[in-house]
Amino acid sequence: MATRFQISEEREALFQKAVEELQHRIQVYHLNDRFDLPPEYEGILAIDASKVPGCHYSVDNVFARIIRRLEEQGVKIGDKYIQVTPENTILFESSSGNAWVAFVNAARKLGYECRVIMPDGLPEPRYQHPDGSKIDIIRTPKEEYVLGMPKKMKELVIQNRQRLAEGKKIFVSPNHSIYGADITVKAMGTMIDQLVEEYDGLVDKLFVSMGNGASACGLGESVKAKFPTAKVYVTESFAYGGGWDKFAKRKGLPSYLELYGIEPGSLMAHFKEIGTNAPIGIELPLQERALKIIDEYVLITNQDVLNAFKQTHPSLEKLERVHKLPKWDNAPAILYLNYGNSSLGNIMAAVHNLKPGETCAVTIYDGRSNY
Repeated sequence: MATRFQISEEREALFQKAVEELQHRIQVYHLNDRFDLPPEYEGILAIDASKVPGCHYSVDNVFARIIRRLEEQGVKIGDKYIQVTPENTILFESSSGNAWVAFVNAARKLGYECRVIMPDGLPEPRYQHPDGSKIDIIRTPKEEYVLGMPKKMKELVIQNRQRLAEGKKIFVSPNHSIYGADITVKAMGTMIDQLVEEYDGLVDKLFVSMGNGASACGLGESVKAKFPTAKVYVTESFAYGGGWDKFAKRKGLPSYLELYGIEPGSLMAHFKEIGTNAPIGIELPLQERALKIIDEYVLITNQDVLNAFKQTHPSLEKLERVHKLPKWDNAPAILYLNYGNSSLGNIMAAVHNLKPGETCAVTIYDGRSNY
């Protein structure tokens, strides 16, 4: 990518400081070393970012690096490129609950005014910064879930010509899952580097949430590089199922409609595995990239969604098929008290697919406090 603007030595030093200060380490441990669990949890290795502010986005803060690139390249408004600086720019980012914390920490460290776009209707703790500071959050309609976020992003950016003419700050987004996708994937991969440092055994399977595809690519590509025989399993909410359809098409498998008799997204009113599902109707390059390395796709569910599915009057065959899906709310109480829903989904998917003697690494995104 073209470098259009020079970064001063003073600014470069600030970026270096931000990168160093915003790095965090994950925790790596076997679940049965930490908790008293049934035998079927033997062999499950946690890649735990739940104690990191901003979770997996802050292990090696992706936003400090993306913002540096923005300052080098600028943004095009009309027919010219404008330099991105704290003096002329308000940074904004969209998030469903984890990425925004890493974004705000980086933006503030680099001197920027910032705003966050999030869907309404999430658990209230997801709107609160870990340090308790006030954040300028723009909430999009609850019923649109993540669909509302790109709409709001466009609304902000479309103002830039007028704002520039009026001498006001312009709106610019790091857009970590699209513009900063390569940086995000590389940063996410450092979690596997840390796993290798602390664990001297083999990893047979990795379980990671699909989401926007960032951690699926970052951890998935890295785990395959470090453990060539490892298989990558991604999880997604049965309430959605759109990601499954993309995977099924690539693999020649039955569609979601064929398997369950309903259209993808039909049960989203009951969705609770925030960060697990692929966003409805939004094409994200990291999802497409992730599909190239995924070995297995696992739909997870819970009792609320199962009850809602029963109301669609499925055939006995389809109902039995859903009953066989891993259920995150079946996790032992001690795990429920510690981990968020999408993390529990990864754990229960691992239990569902674990074979004797295997080690399954599961990605832990956030804790129960975020719900």
